[in-house]
Amino acid sequence: MRLPAPDGKMLDWWRTAREAAELATGNWVRVKANMNLGAYEIYKAQSTMSDPEWPEQGFWDLIKIAFRDHLITTIDHPVIKRLRGASLNV
Repeated sequence: MRLPAPDGKMLDWWRTAREAAELATGNWVRVKANMNLGAYEIYKAQSTMSDPEWPEQGFWDLIKIAFRDHLITTIDHPVIKRLRGASLNV
């Protein structure tokens, strides 16, 4: 969340985003950009929804499933070598 500028100036986009985040700590909300208003519109859910059901797997297990062969796990990975300017043909 953006904070007001050092001079105290606050854009409506920032203010409404913070308001939505605060409301979302205890409610289900939907945030929609309104370009004409120059701010977000915040909609609180009309009915009570259940808490989300989280998977049994841990965070890193889910990352491994999501990215499969696209994870960089060693310093010898070709992407790391290329970023460091090392030749891949050595």
